[in-house]
Amino acid sequence: MRVPGGPKLAFPALLLALSTSGATAQDVKVAPGTVEDLRFSDNRMGGLTVELKLTGTALKDIKAVRTRVKSAKDNLGNDLYKPGREEKIADFEEFSENRRPGPKLSLATPSREATSIDVTGEVEVFMPSRDPATVQKFEKALAKPDKPIASAALKSAKVEITPLSAATYKTRQQQNKPTPEQIREEGKKHGASEEEIQQAIKLMDAMAALGGEEPGDTSVLLETKDPEGRIISIEVASSDGAELHAGSRGSTGGRDSKFVKIDLDAKPPADAMLVVTLRTPKSVVNVPVKWKEVALP
Repeated sequence: MRVPGGPKLAFPALLLALSTSGATAQDVKVAPGTVEDLRFSDNRMGGLTVELKLTGTALKDIKAVRTRVKSAKDNLGNDLYKPGREEKIADFEEFSENRRPGPKLSLATPSREATSIDVTGEVEVFMPSRDPATVQKFEKALAKPDKPIASAALKSAKVEITPLSAATYKTRQQQNKPTPEQIREEGKKHGASEEEIQQAIKLMDAMAALGGEEPGDTSVLLETKDPEGRIISIEVASSDGAELHAGSRGSTGGRDSKFVKIDLDAKPPADAMLVVTLRTPKSVVNVPVKWKEVALP
């Protein structure tokens, strides 16, 4: 029995083998996990998510994943995935064996009468062990604030990382904050209602308030420019390479310009280094997804 608007869970026993060549690839499998189906009378609401479970002996080498849907339909022929004309590819998300929930495929709401779905796509698996060039260490990176780090590896990846002084961080963050007028203009371009525009303005103000805490002596402040989403992580370490623990971190902005605030447990030493993990072509394995008649609960 289906309850309108209620969640429905299922565990399809469908396994997908990783079909790419290579010793590491053959030891990884991807299986659909929990299927959560929220169907409402109003088809503008709800949605369908399929959690992915990664297994295999190479699991320990996987540090991040990204899911990409190519097509999805229910058994009545309804399209469950319609990418927008200006849709951007999502960033990789951190992955660990014990992290729950795991990565997901997100789809639109299927028909209330539908009983199964067909999905094609891929899961991109980031394995830094496949390419030593993924990890870049920059010694004394904080010694010269407000100047981009000079690095051939960063330049090749089209990435720019600039350690910032507290004064520059606050100034640039304010300069890059969209004004209500800019939000309104952008909303009108996409056909947003006045109510939706007001909600977007309030959300932007709330996000600014969250990131508005004054940086202190333990704060590491950065601006990153990463148009292709190549940065997986940035850590702060002592000169001997030991990671310095961060009690909290936050960021505002997007790929074109993002401001990062890392609050360490203690003031970083003058010779602290940045350890940057970058996605490279060699470090990514593509897992094809091709599901037929996956049962809906």
